[in-house]
Amino acid sequence: MAPLLVLLVLFSGCHQPSVENGAVLFRKDCARCHIQKAGQADPAPALTGYFERKPQPTTQQAKEMIRNGKRAMPPFGERLSSDEIDDVIAYLKTLS
Repeated sequence: MAPLLVLLVLFSGCHQPSVENGAVLFRKDCARCHIQKAGQADPAPALTGYFERKPQPTTQQAKEMIRNGKRAMPPFGERLSSDEIDDVIAYLKTLS
């Protein structure tokens, strides 16, 4: 019975978020606004420590914000897959 369970888990399509892929995606899609640069007017907030803020945002709130956008932030739901959004969130959780 255990080998069958292992096979089900392996082939069920469960995505294990990748911090490494999240870092690549962050640099490609997020860094230009979320990393302060000299002379940059009105930058987006830095995301270091994002999941340590009070009140602490939930993973679901972060997914919705990335997917749908908020204020000046454009939606990324058509640009990034659900798995890629999970990867970006995994990366953000490492920034403290």
